[in-house]
Amino acid sequence: MKGNQRISGEMKMKLLVLVLLAPVLYAQNGLNPSLFERLEWRSVGPASMGGRITDVEGIPGNPALVYVASASGGLFKTVNGGMTWTPIFDHQSTISIGDIAVDPHNPDVVWVGTGEANARNSVSFGDGVYKTLDGGKTWRNLGLPDTRHISRIVINPLNTNIVYVAALGHNTGPNEERGVFMTTDGGETWKKVLYIDAEHGCADMDIDPNNPNIVYAAMWRFDRKPWRFLSGSEKTGVFRSTDGGRTWSRLTTGLSKNFGRIGVRVAPSNSNVVYVVAESNDGTLFRSDDRGEHFHVMTKNPAVVGRGLYYAHVTVDPADENRVYSIGMQLMTTIDAGRTWRRIANGIHGDYHTVWVDPKNPNRIWIGEDGGIAVSYDRGENWEAVLNIPLGQFYQIHADSRSPFYYIQGGLQDNGTWSGPSRTHGGGIVNGDWRNISGGDGFHVINHPDQPEIFLSESQGGGIVRTDWRTREQQDVSPQPKRNDGGPVNELKYRFNWNAPIVASPHDVFRKQRRVQDHRFRENMDGDQPGSDHQ
Repeated sequence: MKGNQRISGEMKMKLLVLVLLAPVLYAQNGLNPSLFERLEWRSVGPASMGGRITDVEGIPGNPALVYVASASGGLFKTVNGGMTWTPIFDHQSTISIGDIAVDPHNPDVVWVGTGEANARNSVSFGDGVYKTLDGGKTWRNLGLPDTRHISRIVINPLNTNIVYVAALGHNTGPNEERGVFMTTDGGETWKKVLYIDAEHGCADMDIDPNNPNIVYAAMWRFDRKPWRFLSGSEKTGVFRSTDGGRTWSRLTTGLSKNFGRIGVRVAPSNSNVVYVVAESNDGTLFRSDDRGEHFHVMTKNPAVVGRGLYYAHVTVDPADENRVYSIGMQLMTTIDAGRTWRRIANGIHGDYHTVWVDPKNPNRIWIGEDGGIAVSYDRGENWEAVLNIPLGQFYQIHADSRSPFYYIQGGLQDNGTWSGPSRTHGGGIVNGDWRNISGGDGFHVINHPDQPEIFLSESQGGGIVRTDWRTREQQDVSPQPKRNDGGPVNELKYRFNWNAPIVASPHDVFRKQRRVQDHRFRENMDGDQPGSDHQ
């Protein structure tokens, strides 16, 4: 309406009728839940790629038993060294996991901190701490529901009723339930023992294995908005308790005054040695030889910390205080306490989030990354990717109309776009039935209704390709911004959402439309050049 223009009586009547009929229309079109009560879910794959892994915990000296936690796929367990896996957390109210901890005296007692702590743009949140006493058969929620994202759980090795929880808190705004929490009665009650304010949470934590009264915590400020994020502050830093978590002091000597994200680890073989990995202009890896009293810079190599909000962790070899594994976009190792580094696990997916080294056999190492898990039996010289857990993270899926069995297409986080059957003749769906369409972070995908082996698939930053499986040809049909990785904004002609929607036109089944900012782009699946309508 403009100025004092008024709605006519006829228009008012139409609006009134629409409002009155809305509940009736909804009821008629709504789905009756009872129709689906007896339906059961079945996995159709694929397991040829994994999803983002947040933690791997093995059992010292026992190569058969391993727990694997994922960002959005729950918790899996193997009792045969990875030959087969069983999901053991699927029926809880959340399946996003930040960290797990196994009781050092009883491998059936497992603590789960829910809510992924990799603070990216597409991250799921949790509802507190869970615990099982029977290896995952039954679970109990022990509280802290508003922590949202739990980065670490640490168990006192001498008294396993004492447990510490590092909570980041809300990813997109302030809240009070964040910092370090402690229980002395196995999770029945909790006390907040380290807290800065409603904007700072705990990004990492570790305990001195020889003197468990000494606990280290890395406090971090992070705030994400749709258009930006803030990482770090002058309050961000490393804190230490020497009385079992009751009081804390900030460690400053030799450390930066202004950190981004921080990770902290104690060397198991010599607990005088403490490593700090951090986003910092002063250095990326710091080492202390006196339990944190003094630190010194070991390297300024940016690859050690990588993209801090997504990595910033190290693991220290349990038998060698100078051998450290840097967990980032690449997996790197040093044997001289961080002075020099060597990349390992070449050929494994990348974007690493966790490394577990067997304390009784440091040659056995499990790693978790955006592509799943892998294992080494020779201290990282050679690796085997374990491709048998269905943990792929689908952003979007599409089902076509092929017969006798329809096919499913979908885009996965950091694992491209794939297509596979809903059913097969014979022995069921296997990994080989799924085929790759395109790479990148996969998002929306559709295929030609009459020629189902022609696809349009999307990746991050507005990238889109046309793929023809019949001819093995692929064509970039993106709207061609200056760059297609999403930034910086001032270099982009069009600002695409991370996973900009694409929709097949109902008027022309060969044409697909996608919207970005105030433009709608048209692309013809038969291979014509795309067009643009300015809206």
